[in-house]
Amino acid sequence: MISKKNISLFVASISYGGTERVVARLCNELIKYYNVTLVLMYNNIDLPIHKEVKIICLSTKQEHYDNSSLFKLKTFLISTYKYPKIVKQHKIDVSISFLIKQNTINGITKMFQPKLKTIISERCFPSKTYGKFGEQLVRYFYNKNTNLFSNSVHINHDLQNNFNVKIPKHVVYNPIYTRKEKPDFLEYNNAKQPFKIVAVGRLNPVKNQKSLIKSIALINETVSLNIYGIGSLEKELKALATTLNLNKIVTFKGNSDTIDHEILKHHCLVLTSLSEGFPNVILEAMSLGVPVIATNCKSGPLELLNDNKKVQIEEGEFYRAKYGLLVNVDDEKALAKAITYYKNNEEVRKKYSDLSFIKAKQFDITVIGKQLKKIIDTHLCVE
Repeated sequence: MISKKNISLFVASISYGGTERVVARLCNELIKYYNVTLVLMYNNIDLPIHKEVKIICLSTKQEHYDNSSLFKLKTFLISTYKYPKIVKQHKIDVSISFLIKQNTINGITKMFQPKLKTIISERCFPSKTYGKFGEQLVRYFYNKNTNLFSNSVHINHDLQNNFNVKIPKHVVYNPIYTRKEKPDFLEYNNAKQPFKIVAVGRLNPVKNQKSLIKSIALINETVSLNIYGIGSLEKELKALATTLNLNKIVTFKGNSDTIDHEILKHHCLVLTSLSEGFPNVILEAMSLGVPVIATNCKSGPLELLNDNKKVQIEEGEFYRAKYGLLVNVDDEKALAKAITYYKNNEEVRKKYSDLSFIKAKQFDITVIGKQLKKIIDTHLCVE
């Protein structure tokens, strides 16, 4: 019997964010093929991890995530020192990292351990995410690694054209757990009851929930909006809802351990991001047959909702894409129109529900796991 090779997955934490969900799912799938070590910068595990995955935290049990710059710098420097030692100690054959800090440390580890194979994963659209310092980290340290995969063709193009990242690049889309049977479609046939809208994501500037709340104020219809997530803008967003007299319509629900069940209780899901990598929440909704409205931001929504075929959207209007509706970023008028369109056209919502559920099968964890395994095995010389 051939012994399993040793791989590590290096990420900041396993919390409720999109990248963290991806890493948790990949750990649980890749354990079928390798000895997996999950390395965390912060002592935060909110999602289930397979019992056979070895977990190592670079911070102490007393240290939790702190948003201050000094704390972040301290943790980065400690991790830069500790991670190469862990790789060597646990005889890691392939080190896989996620996001800029971990990718930088992976590149540094490779510099001092040349035989180590390092694969980095970018999950954000770099030109819209990183400042000048981040840009320099990407330009220098990303090229020190062996290989790269992102979750969007647009991210790879951006890395090559604007950051001069020359290492081989692949696209591996986000994995989800799909269902064999499609959940029941939530009908809307009572105008006296609210049309239920859901949004899921961190409450931060990039997710742009402010635009969504403003659009709700433009709808002269019976609607309700539940927003799931926590973040730095929570007080500001709640104040905006109060100012617009939407306290009875907009509800902030915090995080949920069963977000798929919560999404299913709604008639549509809306994403209003300024930028994305490959939005998990759209994929989650599609896998549940919940119709989606999304901004046509870089990157992800166009790939998911229109098979990456470019579209031109007029200001104040929405676009009927193949698997959902698209609007321009920060176009509250168009978003209000799109929501109202779904509310008044049950047959269209049903059509998108059915198409989305089928499309989501392409991203099942078993499919995506094999795609990443193929990249890993290339570096292990496994046939």
